[in-house]
Amino acid sequence: MPKRTPPTFSPAYTSFIASMTMNVEKWREGIGFDLEALKNVTDSERASLVGMLEQRLAANGDWREIEALGEIGTTEAKDAIRRAVKHGSPETRLYAANQLAKMDETQHLESAIVEALRKTSLFGGLSEALDLAEENPSPLIQETLLDLALNGDEEQRIHCAALALYLGGKAEEAFDWNHRPFFLRFGDNDRNIQIEAYKELCSRLGVTPKVPTDAVSDSR
Repeated sequence: MPKRTPPTFSPAYTSFIASMTMNVEKWREGIGFDLEALKNVTDSERASLVGMLEQRLAANGDWREIEALGEIGTTEAKDAIRRAVKHGSPETRLYAANQLAKMDETQHLESAIVEALRKTSLFGGLSEALDLAEENPSPLIQETLLDLALNGDEEQRIHCAALALYLGGKAEEAFDWNHRPFFLRFGDNDRNIQIEAYKELCSRLGVTPKVPTDAVSDSR
């Protein structure tokens, strides 16, 4: 019986597959996959990679898989990104919506930013959500920032208050260190201090504060 010839792959495909192996340095430095190699893979290899990247994304992927799918840019790759917008984690949905926006499909971005602001941690998507909120300061996003400045967790309150102040034209940058003592009041354990900081933020921005009538004075 004749031996089956193993499949052969292009050097570009082999290089891309190798780049998908993560290590601590790549993760820490935010190094993505070899996108240049994707430009030289064959059509059949490209189609195979779409399925592989989507499987990785569903299992435990991140922005790297989405970025690679965006670079491939075929109809199938774009469909995979759209599925990630619908079924991924809040962090994945944010990356996917942002990638689609870069491909002129912007309708998912606002809702993905709002969801990530509300549901992610600083090193699990919130930082990226804040960056995208700064770039896309719609009324809904600004309203969300103010709500989280009062009702979010400690990280959300501090960073959303800082960005809200900047977007309202009352700070020089998204986290203006000249206002750091003010921002830190949003992270205080005393709920009264949090509420007073929120009221001051609203006053600076010229908006009406929305403090629940049943707000309590005990510490968190």
